[in-house]
Amino acid sequence: MKVLILALCYAPEEVSAAVLITELANDLRDAGHTVQVVTTPPNYPYGRVFAGYRNRLLHAEVLDGVQVYRTGTILSPRRTVLLRALRDLSFSISAIWGCLAAGRPDVMVCFSPPLPLGLSAWLLSSLWHVPWILQINDLYPEAVKASGLLQGDSWKPPMEAMARFQYKRASRISVIASAFRDTLLGQGVPEEKITLIPVWADPQAVLPQPRKNGFRAEMGLGDDFVVLYAGNLGMTSCLEDLIEAAGLLREHAHIRFVLVGEGARKADLQQQAAGLENVLFLPYQPRAQYAEMLAAADMGVVTINSASACSSLPSKLFNILASARPVLGIAPDDCEVTQLVQKFDCGVSVPPGNADRLANVILECSRQPSDLEAMGARGRAALEKHYSRCYCTAEYERMLVEVSKR
Repeated sequence: MKVLILALCYAPEEVSAAVLITELANDLRDAGHTVQVVTTPPNYPYGRVFAGYRNRLLHAEVLDGVQVYRTGTILSPRRTVLLRALRDLSFSISAIWGCLAAGRPDVMVCFSPPLPLGLSAWLLSSLWHVPWILQINDLYPEAVKASGLLQGDSWKPPMEAMARFQYKRASRISVIASAFRDTLLGQGVPEEKITLIPVWADPQAVLPQPRKNGFRAEMGLGDDFVVLYAGNLGMTSCLEDLIEAAGLLREHAHIRFVLVGEGARKADLQQQAAGLENVLFLPYQPRAQYAEMLAAADMGVVTINSASACSSLPSKLFNILASARPVLGIAPDDCEVTQLVQKFDCGVSVPPGNADRLANVILECSRQPSDLEAMGARGRAALEKHYSRCYCTAEYERMLVEVSKR
């Protein structure tokens, strides 16, 4: 089977979405399929093309047996709404000639966001008369509304119309969370058209490691109780709650808050944390150190605000489970993050806007190391059984085979 994947990011980028797409492509290759990927020049997270690459009309390369086509895209280190929209639109257009260069597949997979990319997938599937799968990692327009990036409502109807158009014409819609499925069902999408395949982590790549390790030593964390957030410092997180909790716990010098990553809210969060010696900001760390970084934590933080709870699911949750560390959720009671934490008893979760309660939970957890170890072990067991890379990518392959035969 020849599979063509359209995605905004791919290796050598190390953002979670790129890692997951790369793992899927590699596992499909290992299963004996021919896999091609159409993507952008590698540029995340800073919007600058990586050394050794150029942002040109079309560039072809082979990475680990996967044919990759990179197409010209408007990129910028500035994080404005307009420039992000231009990036998404320019790639959605240029991806068409990348796909034409790849040639007719047996089945296509389109990763959304960006939302306009689904129109390109539909156009090509109509041209080639092949089925296509819409892979939804964020629901639109719900995710945009939740981010607060766009004001007013004039943008909402055209975005809703674009999403509905794709829902109707996709051969299959793959979602990562049950809340996504419920939203689509509420919009009239037939149940048989929707497949739920969760986000995964690779339990062989993220292995439990000693708490006292090189990352702790390098960052001067000693034997402190470390609350770690690693990921996008974006608009939909509730990291202001974490900083406020750090302020409330400033007298407990053994509790440290480490925030690793970049994003639109980093400067604001740094300003909020000014003067707090128990808060440490770090840039993204190399992927080779990722497992060691997660292991250095006593608790791994997953955040999502109330507005985003039904339209996004942070993939960092599953890597924390793989690392056998307990989850500290800052998430609404009825969202997928909290439900998963409660189902597997692998951490604790506090609703957004409750910094006092969050601080008390962190302080109490710091006094119960054996309970935290047990939570981490339960999380690792849940990951291995329900959210492992081999299990989820095998489910994806089954869906592709089924769709390709229709």
